[in-house]
Amino acid sequence: MTLHGIPVVIAADGGAAIELIGSHNDLGCIILDLMMPNVGGRAVLAHVSTSERRLPIIICTAVVPRYIPEFDPGIVRAVVQKPFDVEKLVDLVLPLVS
Repeated sequence: MTLHGIPVVIAADGGAAIELIGSHNDLGCIILDLMMPNVGGRAVLAHVSTSERRLPIIICTAVVPRYIPEFDPGIVRAVVQKPFDVEKLVDLVLPLVS
């Protein structure tokens, strides 16, 4: 699937995201929600931070900013509050996948 000219792979939850990270060598970045069913976004962050493939992550969340912890800037490139402007999100993604 392609959205806004960017190839996209979608995971239903954090467990599926971790599997996709391991099986897709062509990923350029991850757009991650912190609150997902089954395995949450924090588990995905932990996986990426200990992985050889430290893919850049953009977090999209409805969590109130004061409850968002500091993230490793080597992995988390941006935190975007929901609802968000899709064009602004695309502007964040493009430099990571180009």
